Formats: sequence, structure tokens, C-alpha cells
Amino acid sequence: MAQEAEQTRELQRQTDRDPRFNVPPPSTWKRVALLLFVGFLFWLSFYVKVSKPEKPKIVHASRYSKEYKFRPAASPVITERLKDGRVRLRGAQHHGL
Repeated sequence: MAQEAEQTRELQRQTDRDPRFNVPPPSTWKRVALLLFVGFLFWLSFYVKVSKPEKPKIVHASRYSKEYKFRPAASPVITERLKDGRVRLRGAQHHGL
């Protein structure tokens, strides 16, 4: 038992002398910079989460277009007027035009 304790003390002395096991702590400004960076990442995550993109608003939507007057209501043709005056169709596409 005493021999094991002596070996343990000798190993501890060797590790105390080896610089690989005695790494100096980082400087204070590096610690502060790390904390500020982590705080910035938290702020950024909440900022991105709050600012969600808005869904496009449909100015005009009709369930039936003039071309497909008798199309079933289960699959409507949606007409959307965009800000620049163009018309966007959702649903059936005009293949004949």
C-alpha cells in the first residue's frame, strides 16, 4: 500500500513538472470577448426569430376563372394581382395560350 502511494506521489511530481499539464488560464480580455460573443449570438437568434417574413397578400382571389367556369371547387384557380400589375395564377395553368 505504501509503495502505491509513493508511486502516485512520484507520478504527481512528474506531471507538475511537465508544462503540457500546466496550461496557463486564458487572459481576462479573451474571457470577456468570449462572453460578449456568446451574448451577441443569443441576441442574434432572438432577433432573427422575431423578424419573420410576411406572407404575400392576395389582392384578388376568385374560386373560378373565366376559362374554367365549371371547374370543381376542390381545386380552385387562384388569381393574384401583384404590386407591379402582373397577374399570378395558382392552380390550373393556361396551356392553350
